[in-house]
Amino acid sequence: MSEIPASLEQRSVLEAAQRVNLSQSLSDWREHGVVAYTDGACIKNPGGPAGWSALLWSAGDVVGGKVRTGARYVACSGHIPKAPTTTNNRAEISSVLAVLSVVPADLPLTINSDSQYTINVAQGKFKMTANPDLWAFYRLLIARRKTPPVFNWVRGHAGHDQNELADRLAGVAAWNGDVAAYDRWQKSKAPEAHNPSDPSSNATEAALPAELGELRQMVLRLQAFNDNGNANGSARVADNERKFINDMAKRLRSPQFRPSEKQSSWVKGLVKKYQVQV
Repeated sequence: MSEIPASLEQRSVLEAAQRVNLSQSLSDWREHGVVAYTDGACIKNPGGPAGWSALLWSAGDVVGGKVRTGARYVACSGHIPKAPTTTNNRAEISSVLAVLSVVPADLPLTINSDSQYTINVAQGKFKMTANPDLWAFYRLLIARRKTPPVFNWVRGHAGHDQNELADRLAGVAAWNGDVAAYDRWQKSKAPEAHNPSDPSSNATEAALPAELGELRQMVLRLQAFNDNGNANGSARVADNERKFINDMAKRLRSPQFRPSEKQSSWVKGLVKKYQVQV
């Protein structure tokens, strides 16, 4: 893997992959292939520390998308130290990189993730604009496979046993194995500790559509403000602000997108800064 400079995430993935031996637990994985469930967590997004997890089953133990009760599996996870570049998305990507590093390139592979960002970029539906180092590593690993993996999206915190297990394992990894600290974090009000669709979080499912609708309206008004300014030559929106507004407009088209507290605050701050009527 010397083609790509090692990042904290890449080192975490490679160190964990060296400890995994599928043949010790998965009896018929060579015959059927592998089904994986992945997740990532970041204690403070951005800024870390973070963690990722990957759970691997023989595809022979998965029928109709459901894992056979009591089926043996392999679990691996990794800790990503605190750094300015650490984010939840980078942790999510790392979990996929771990699976690709562990599962032999000649085997059929299905990867289940609750990160639409990761799946969409991996499948080429979204451009690889952010996290180029990790996506370069991804392309290197994919190029070595006989057939590309199949990706499935799983809704987070929706009672899916394998996803819940992967979520907890990634969270514990973010706390570098400190289970007690992880449990305290889960009980806290930290937004990173909860998926927005989790009923235990402060925002309920019923409230989210209204909040997202208001945010979409703000973004559309900001776009209109910028467009009008460009039309009459009096645009005042900075380039980084314009890029952020356009990016948010695209993201908010997805019903699954949940903006971070930082993203929401920036949108509201721009509305106030430019005195945009909403």
